[in-house]
Amino acid sequence: METHQLELLIKKYNAGQCTAEERSWLEQWYLSFEWSRKEDLTDAIIAELKEAAWSGLQQSSNEKDIIPMQSPPRKKAGRIWWYYSAAASVALTGFLFLYNPGKKTVPAPATATAQTPKDILPGTSKASLVMGDGSVIALDATAVSQIEEGDGTTISKQYGKIIYNNTPGNSPKVVYNTLNIPRGAEYELVLPDGSKVWLNAASYLRFPTRFVEKERIVYLEGEAYFEIAKNAMQPFKVVTRSNMEVEVTGTHFNVMAYEDEAYIKTTLTEGKVKIRNGKYITPLAPTQQAALEKSSGQIDVKKVDIDKEIAWKNGRIEFSDDKLPYIMRQLSRWYDVDVRFEGNIPQGEYNGSIPRKATLSEVMEILKIVGVKYRLDNRMVVITGG
Repeated sequence: METHQLELLIKKYNAGQCTAEERSWLEQWYLSFEWSRKEDLTDAIIAELKEAAWSGLQQSSNEKDIIPMQSPPRKKAGRIWWYYSAAASVALTGFLFLYNPGKKTVPAPATATAQTPKDILPGTSKASLVMGDGSVIALDATAVSQIEEGDGTTISKQYGKIIYNNTPGNSPKVVYNTLNIPRGAEYELVLPDGSKVWLNAASYLRFPTRFVEKERIVYLEGEAYFEIAKNAMQPFKVVTRSNMEVEVTGTHFNVMAYEDEAYIKTTLTEGKVKIRNGKYITPLAPTQQAALEKSSGQIDVKKVDIDKEIAWKNGRIEFSDDKLPYIMRQLSRWYDVDVRFEGNIPQGEYNGSIPRKATLSEVMEILKIVGVKYRLDNRMVVITGG
């Protein structure tokens, strides 16, 4: 891409006018930029480029504590003019990470006490499918094949996705399948009614191979984004372990129901849903989120940033006024690592946005710069204070 084209694309990005494809291209391009290549550059020029990048970031926001990603993977670059163009592009807001200490003291930036000899890669498309007879089939993002269930249902396996065909079947008995997504993974599913489901890491969905009852009921633990096929005569229900039900006839929504989270959150992006908790019914409108507190059973409804709530489904990790333990639980699932806190847990709230394709070290570098000390012991991230 020519320099002027890149500059125009960057301006569109910072103005919020990029298409999804343009945004994805820019973010991946930034991740591939090599700061440390020295064939054509002196140390002084490299330092100047980094300073230019930092200045660009400061000018792109009213916030004071803006941290650019510091260690992107290496890729061959062009001449010096290309480097200066690249430096200007670091103002991309997709790679900002902000820290808001509130009334607390901001800890001084610290260097990690240990470095990982081998980086930990992000999650991939993989899952396991538990059939009606208990047999398990491993699924990944490669190859195309067809699976047949005992009741005659045919299942098409595509790249990172399985599709249940709406076939009559040869058995009156309702057969259930379970799609298990491990940590460090994600997968897509098309249900027999045509409804689409995106499953996040450390999640599972139990569902019938055919919807023959009065209601279309599935059972979720973890997180999933649903695009439900409309059928007013056969309502669709998502049931969670805490007995919270989401009832719809055809709409788009996200449910986060992880066992280690204090809340079950349902976020509506399109249409209407009803949240049932025992005898209580709570309706939702688009851009609203219902948060069920597990300990009390109380439901709080508020308007939220939809882009942030479903960022994971669109290939991003986003946080908005979130505390470090919550952030680390998210990273733990996506990178399949364990997290342990030693000493005082760093206080304050964090805001940030990075691609889910970033490696763990790239994410941790951001946190390290804003004062979070850590070390990596195999697949254990130890936070040693802030």
